Amino acid sequence: MPAHAAALLRGTPVGVTEYLQADVRDPDAIIEGARRILDLDRPVALSLVALLHFIPHEDGAHALVSRLLSALPSGSYLMTTHATADFTPEESAAAVGKLKAAGVTLALRSREEFARFFTGLDVVDPGVEIVHKWHPDLGEPVPGQVDGVIPGYGAVARKP
Repeated sequence: MPAHAAALLRGTPVGVTEYLQADVRDPDAIIEGARRILDLDRPVALSLVALLHFIPHEDGAHALVSRLLSALPSGSYLMTTHATADFTPEESAAAVGKLKAAGVTLALRSREEFARFFTGLDVVDPGVEIVHKWHPDLGEPVPGQVDGVIPGYGAVARKP
């Protein structure tokens, strides 16, 4: 286990913290690891924050999310955020190029492509939204972002 993950683990008698080293492109390994600590007969939250834009289309990002959700019971939630080029196409193209040169794939998806991750789920208000507009009343402003757009979407949805 990486030292950083080990340092963050703090379990208590009423709750357990666990770390799973896995590749999201192997959802069965993630599900098996989750079963060791979670009761997957009870609703859980699947949180995929700033992750899916690193999974290219050819690796089947939508199918991966569907497979992970298929192991979760009704009443579970999916929460995810995703980078997009919808608002900053030039800057996004430059970022994709820099990351590609470093060997990192960045699959920026449109609002419609991002919304597909929630097909068949009950999306929570305000729905698929730009991340800094998703309940902005609950957070603090980020310095330098007052008038700018954070080029990403976020959403939460419940599995019926």
